[in-house]
Amino acid sequence: MTTWGTRERRAAQWSARILAISVLLAGHAWGAQSEIARSDEADAAYRRGVHLQRERRWAEATTALRSVLRLDPTRAVAYVRLKEVYGRRGTGDQVLAELKTQVDQDGTDFVSWNLLGVLYAKQGRWTDAIVAFHRAVQIQPADVDAWTNVGWLSSELKQSERAREAFRRALTLDPAYGRAHAGLAGLYMEAGHDYDKAIEEYRLALAAEPDNPAYLYDMGWVYYRKGMAEEALTSLTKASILRPDDPVGRAKIGWVRLGRNENEAAIEEFTRALRVQPDYAFARFGLARALQAEGNNAAAAREYMQAWRESDNDLYLLYLITLYLQQNVWALLLTVVLVMGLTGGWLARHRGLPEGSEPGSRKR
Repeated sequence: MTTWGTRERRAAQWSARILAISVLLAGHAWGAQSEIARSDEADAAYRRGVHLQRERRWAEATTALRSVLRLDPTRAVAYVRLKEVYGRRGTGDQVLAELKTQVDQDGTDFVSWNLLGVLYAKQGRWTDAIVAFHRAVQIQPADVDAWTNVGWLSSELKQSERAREAFRRALTLDPAYGRAHAGLAGLYMEAGHDYDKAIEEYRLALAAEPDNPAYLYDMGWVYYRKGMAEEALTSLTKASILRPDDPVGRAKIGWVRLGRNENEAAIEEFTRALRVQPDYAFARFGLARALQAEGNNAAAAREYMQAWRESDNDLYLLYLITLYLQQNVWALLLTVVLVMGLTGGWLARHRGLPEGSEPGSRKR
């Protein structure tokens, strides 16, 4: 009886284990099906949002695109569309007021918190922006775009470690997210001057968004900083086709041209940049350097002076002084020799006079 009872218990235990495993497998399958269903639902909501956006039905498009992010917080492309839709719905101040009202009514609205952070950052309200972004990721830790925004703003505030951690959190959620790769690339270039890693990150960003002109312009600049002029020009030229009126991009092309001693082409690029953004001191400084390289020192001096006035950067004044000294070096040397000669003669006469016989003195 004991042996039979033991066998019964073992059989019962195995049956229980098999049942538990079956339940777990069924639960996993149900969870996978649920994930697929949510993904399909998010796809449908996104298509609906894009359709409504094209029909200029802004309120309905907003609702549809917000539902995409509630279903799938990693789908950062919905944020791109939302920003476009909100831009059509009103001015920045009006959208800001609307989003603030929404978070006041629902503090768990991570979409509004993230968008609020973007608007605050545009206004230079860094503290408010970082608080809003952190609120978004606290509510929804899977919000890829919010983590990436934390990274970009932390980079702007020179908080490199915090920025790096935020970008990595974003890439853990979506390893192919271009903005996060581009953010890491900027950190490698500016904070560590690790150009090879920066280029690799820009390549990953471009793998996700091959026609993103900002990434192409920035990667071209890294190539330039690394001394790879040909690669720099290839990347920058491709970017300029996609976004021809970007003043920062045109200025970068100008600097590469200048480095290749293509002075006339550099002047043309800097001039194009200044037509779009007349107060762009970095482009004006480049124009001055190119004009100086061409031998047009008078025009170069005017550009150095204007760059200094516009930016209050003493580096441009230093270049202006250096140019002036180069132009007047012979006059300066003649003046120095003349002053030294006159001073020497005066000292000689002074030492040769008896005490009390200085010019203009009278004996008493």
